Amino acid sequence: MKTWTMLSMIAVAALTVAAGSASAQTYKAEIPMAFRAGRSVLAPGAYNFEVQISAAGHGVLMIRRSDTKLVAIVLPTAGSDAPKAWRDAGNPILAFECVGHDCTLRQLWSGQGLTAFNFPARKLSPAAAERASVITFALTRAD
Repeated sequence: MKTWTMLSMIAVAALTVAAGSASAQTYKAEIPMAFRAGRSVLAPGAYNFEVQISAAGHGVLMIRRSDTKLVAIVLPTAGSDAPKAWRDAGNPILAFECVGHDCTLRQLWSGQGLTAFNFPARKLSPAAAERASVITFALTRAD
């Protein structure tokens, strides 16, 4: 029942954003490793990352594999300030938190403004948190 409720909420959120979308930005990136995005595990490859912002200001990230019809939808958690180095460079950035070969999507910054989208991830044990590293990829606009 819990899974059905969560899937229903995600579907409603996606439809709400699609119906009341005020803006959308699409970016491209080649991701060389498997990664987690929300509850999905995605294989290495070329992806389009589409950020949709509703008229109410709520965001949704749709991740589309370029060579298939695979789509993953991720709802961001509260945003945070993008790191100063990202803002100084001014290029869109995608950041992953990796422990060994287990990588999870953590942030996306559009290359503009102050706030980056944060994405949910599993809580790491203290030992895993010590070994965690952040890997970033530059995004290119798909417009």
